[in-house]
Parts: sequence; structure tokens; C-alpha cells
Amino acid sequence: MTHSIDSFITDSANSATALYSGHKSSVNALGVYGDSSPDPFDDPKVESIAELFHNLIGGGIGIVSTAYIADATPAALNAHTRDRGEYAAIVDGFLNGIQNYSWVDWNGPDVLFGGGAEQFIPGDGSYGGKDYYEEFRNAGYNVVTNQTSLANTDPDSKTLGIFTQGNLAKWLDRNIYTSNLDVPETDPLGGPGAAIDQPGLKQMTLKAIEILKARHDDEGWFMMVEAASIDKMMHVLDYDRALTDTLELDDTIRATIEFLQASGDLQDTQIVVTADHGHGFDVMGSVDTVYLQAQEDDRAKRGAVGIYAESGLSQYVVPNTSAPVGSDQNTVYPEGEVFPNNFDPRYTLYRGTTAFPDHKANYQVNKQGPRVPAVALDDEGDNYVANPEDSPQGFVVNGTLPVGAPQGVHSLVDVSVFARGPCQMDFAGVYSNIDVFFKIADCLGLSRYEAPGSGSGDISAKNQTWQSWEESNDDGNDD
Repeated sequence: MTHSIDSFITDSANSATALYSGHKSSVNALGVYGDSSPDPFDDPKVESIAELFHNLIGGGIGIVSTAYIADATPAALNAHTRDRGEYAAIVDGFLNGIQNYSWVDWNGPDVLFGGGAEQFIPGDGSYGGKDYYEEFRNAGYNVVTNQTSLANTDPDSKTLGIFTQGNLAKWLDRNIYTSNLDVPETDPLGGPGAAIDQPGLKQMTLKAIEILKARHDDEGWFMMVEAASIDKMMHVLDYDRALTDTLELDDTIRATIEFLQASGDLQDTQIVVTADHGHGFDVMGSVDTVYLQAQEDDRAKRGAVGIYAESGLSQYVVPNTSAPVGSDQNTVYPEGEVFPNNFDPRYTLYRGTTAFPDHKANYQVNKQGPRVPAVALDDEGDNYVANPEDSPQGFVVNGTLPVGAPQGVHSLVDVSVFARGPCQMDFAGVYSNIDVFFKIADCLGLSRYEAPGSGSGDISAKNQTWQSWEESNDDGNDD
């Protein structure tokens, strides 16, 4: 359950705070209880799971996201501000933590991978106008800015990887519609060119594990990996990109399990997969896109939607390995990856969310890049209508949101939690998002069962608790 203190519909900032700290918070708040003062940094602060693990165990910390790295979900691991929009200060906090708090001993994560170069390039977007690439280098970090240098970086050093300005490119654009990568002024070093050589979620995750194992194989490590554009593409009603980034997350989990199995660490690694929130998304049938395009008016175009028996079977099928290589039936992917062989079939999915702006719908993939479903009707920017350039030949769908909302919004739907490894059964059932924190913290031996000073609150007692759990649960079976 994802609700916050001040709203039953959450945003990513306070829902991530709940997952990481065990404290419900307010919309737009990161690691704090929001107060009424205008200062975004003076609010009562709470420790995150990353800070606790770093301080009590001394283990490694990894933060990986396909968003700009100061975005709410990665930021909530060690940011403490009432305003999630304090991006420059959040980047400074990744390196320096917060000051004048006795419980904070933070010297930066071992791994920090994502986008958002505008907060690192010296100038208006960075904290104090400083060069944060240089700041991280001075603190002992390797700095990489593309997939090629990421693959070749030394795993023994802390590593900052910033691969584009803004959010990283979506899987569909990096792998299928690659001309969409040629976006001027996305160069992570601030040049006028495009960020062409971007890694994907799997490449960043496996390199992050390699670094964390090299640096903290004895103490252990904690890592948060975010497939950020599932949410971002849901907001703009680009369900094809949301789908393929979901499949990329699934592929990343598969590759991670294989990596940990090969290294002998799988039995000792807890993997938890969940979400900050939902969008109220579902699939209700199919769409005959050829029929839709042949109709002349909006009401007739709606006849292309097939429901129940008329919905048929999906044409988003896996490659046919017996078909000729390079044909429409056998799109070639790296070994183990399972993605559709055709992203523009005749029969697509009738899908959508419960809250959306005015938009046009043709239920086909947008080959020119992420959708822009609605545009402002006037310069005031408070009245949005369906974008006439989006979804050509589609029909207009009247929105359900206030006319000032240009994108979809989050919903109250409960999100799923999947777990494997130590303590996996603790994650069964229905519970609030704050309980995810307590379940992880307890499994990592961070819980305090007696009052401070009794002997069980120090790190040796916590490690003993963890070791005792391991011994009592090690039956030699993979369960």
C-alpha cells in the first residue's frame, strides 16, 4: 500500500522514502518529515537503509537508475529535503552527505550510475556552479560517461557514471529506433552533440555488482536499481516504451541472478523487486490497426477495438529462430534476452490507464521517440488538448483529468512485491510500503532488539544476529 501522510495518492519522493526508511512522509519530501517552514533543508530527518547499512555494517552502496540521478527514487537513499526539486543540492549530498548530524558518516556510494549531467557540468545547474565531475574525481572516483568506458572501468575504484543530460534513452530507442538517440545537447560533458553510446539497465547493474563485490566482498553490499522509464513512459501514455523497459527490468533480474549464481553469491543475496506506486494501467483487448486507419471518423475507428472473444491472441511474439536471420520473424537479440520480434504488428494491445489528458489513440508504437500526448492551447500553459501531431490517424480520447494536466498521474493501486533469497518468505502478505524497509533491515541484521547499552545494539551483536540466522537457515537447499 503506497499512500503517504498528506495524500492517499503518492508521488515517487515520499513513497521511495517510505521504502528506504520505514517512515511515511509527504508529497515531494525526501528523507524528512515535512514541516511548515519555507526552508527546504531544515525539516526533521530520518536515516535511510543505505545510510544505516553503510554506518553499521561498513558495506558498499550502489545507486543505479535510468533517470537523471537526482530524481526522487535514487535521491531518497541519502537526500534529506522537503523539496525533491533541489537537484543540485541532492548531487552534492551524494558525495558529501548532510552535515552536523551525529548519526551521519557518509563518504559517497561506491557506485552512482544514471543520467542528469546538467547537475555535474559546471554552471547554472550544478551546486554552487562547481564541476561535480571534478569534485567526484578529487574524492577518488573513476568517472565514466559512456557505455564503452563503463565496460572497461576498473572495478576496484568507486565509480561515477553519468551518461546523458536528462533521463537515459529508453530500451526501444537504444535497440530498435536508434536514430532517436541523435538528440543535440545531450552530451554528458556539456558539448553540443548527442549521447549516442549509452548503457542499458543490465549493463549498469552488472558492472555495479562487479564493483561492489571487488570493493566489499567481505562486508557485503546494498544496491538500489531503478527501471525509471516504466513510470516516465506511463505518464506520457507511451505504453510500448513502458512495456519494453519492463522487459528490460525482467532481463536485468535474470542476468543478475545468473551473475550471482556463477560467482557463488546467490544464496547469500536478497533480491526484492517492487515499485514506488502504480498508474492504474491494464490491457482490455486488442486493436486491428489496419481497420482503424481505414475508417474516416472517430466513432468508426473505435470499431477496431476487439474485446473478449474478438480480442484474439497477441502478435507480440518472441523471435522465430527457424526464420531467416534479420527477417521480421527473427529480430536478433543478445543471448538470453526475450523481447518481441515485431513492435508494429497489425493486431496490437488495447491498453490504457484510468487517468489521462486529452489525447489521440492509434495503439501503435511511436517510432519517432517518446510520445507528447497533449499540448498547451495557449501561452498560459493551463489548458491542454490532444496533440494533433501525436498518433496520426488515431481518434481523440477525451481526458479524465483537469484540463491543466498534460500527462497521466499515479493511482492508488497496491503494488506487487517479489523476493528471493534470505528472508524471502517475510515478504509474503499485504502490508504498507514502510514494512518493506523493516523486512530488509531485519534480514540484514540492522534491527535492534534491546535498548542501547544492553550489548545487542552494537555492530558485533548485529553481525552475530545475522550469522546466527545464516547458520540456523543453512540447510543446503536452494529455497
